[in-house]
Amino acid sequence: MTAPLQKPTPDQVRAACARYDHDNQLTEQALAELLRQYPNNTDPRHVLLKVVAVNSLEHCNVFAIEAVTRHILSDIPELDRDLAAGSPEAVNKIAKVDIQGRHYNLYSFATKYCSRHNPAAYPIYDQRIEHYLCQMQKLDHFSPFSHGDLLHYPKFLGIMNAFRDFHSLGAFSFAEIGKFLHLQAEPPALPLQEEIQTGPGAFDFFPAQEAVS
Repeated sequence: MTAPLQKPTPDQVRAACARYDHDNQLTEQALAELLRQYPNNTDPRHVLLKVVAVNSLEHCNVFAIEAVTRHILSDIPELDRDLAAGSPEAVNKIAKVDIQGRHYNLYSFATKYCSRHNPAAYPIYDQRIEHYLCQMQKLDHFSPFSHGDLLHYPKFLGIMNAFRDFHSLGAFSFAEIGKFLHLQAEPPALPLQEEIQTGPGAFDFFPAQEAVS
């Protein structure tokens, strides 16, 4: 049976952060250490390590790792400046990549990659968070948005700000609120499958011959 939707309160967010950090302590420490050592995106070795780590530990299901690494290095001038400034356009620049003549939108991966570089500026997007936000909108109408707005990062950023303000969570960072959303969302099982959906340009997917589900 699906548990009832839990409305966010400061106490609930604090409890979710404590639980999430306990359950994911090694992952969080490893990613934090990696980003401290290699904060910039100019050295191919460092970018490759970060792409691999975020993809694997954040369950993004990106398979063309080297192609994404080359894209970050070659196709996005001034990425470090954009990340430091919290520019929403950094997400779109990372997400839109051409691989073997085909266009892909690695939206969830891009939000997570940006968030690891600047967690105060970039809320992450994935299916769990989408599910919770859509259900909460039906419950308390915290923000008028459509599903497509969640897939447009500047609009998604506005939705997350509205969610934080509506529920009086201004004391919490996007990273902390994201931990609450992740734990509250459905389905709670099968985390490795959470990014796999159909629909052009919405999620992290690659040609069928490369995908493993």
